[in-house]
Amino acid sequence: VSTQSTGDRRGSSKDADSIKEIFSKLGFYVESQKNLTKSKMDKLVDMMVNFQGLNTYSCFVAVFLSHGENECLNCVDGQDKKIDDIINAFKGDNCPALNGIPKWFIIQACRGKDFNYEVSIQHDAPGDEGHDVERQSDKPISIPACADFYISYATAPGYYSFRNINEGSWFINDLCKVLREYSHKEDVNTMMTRVNRNVALGRVVASEFGYRRQMPCHVNMLTSALYLCNVRQSQI
Repeated sequence: VSTQSTGDRRGSSKDADSIKEIFSKLGFYVESQKNLTKSKMDKLVDMMVNFQGLNTYSCFVAVFLSHGENECLNCVDGQDKKIDDIINAFKGDNCPALNGIPKWFIIQACRGKDFNYEVSIQHDAPGDEGHDVERQSDKPISIPACADFYISYATAPGYYSFRNINEGSWFINDLCKVLREYSHKEDVNTMMTRVNRNVALGRVVASEFGYRRQMPCHVNMLTSALYLCNVRQSQI
């Protein structure tokens, strides 16, 4: 899903093409929408939530390419769509057809106007002492409504995300590169850690105030590792 509002997002079409190419190769059924008003965005979300046969898919992925700020996506008519409203629509109590099915939301949008300037590293962190995990032998008969979500944001809360007018956004560019190279053997969370490192350490833009960087951010509510190499009848 691509939205355009406050200015042309040059390079966004490159992001859309890259996303369509890689997920098609991974076996997903891909459908794209662009230049949506707030009303059309609402209708699209409602259509996806109530899509017949949704429970026959093994994975659901939604990608949003947009201007954004304050945890909202900017629609073409100048109105905002809250990201939480989109995600909440797919929770188990609102979209039972996707219960137990992994749902991956990829958000390429700014989350504020602050720039993430680089800092130096001090190696004085304590060693990992590990944590005790309570084991549960029996399978649960119910799950939380927000289970099996994985949400990938291009940048941390409050910060700007960068886009190259020729190559597309930093985040989507590195995400697609990692998927091409590692999706046959690594789970999504491991791959997104690679994306974090590639964007955080491999991308930088100079300014009069210092070097600006970007830090992707992910929310993991999956109940098991998500692999894309065996996806069948999935939708994006």
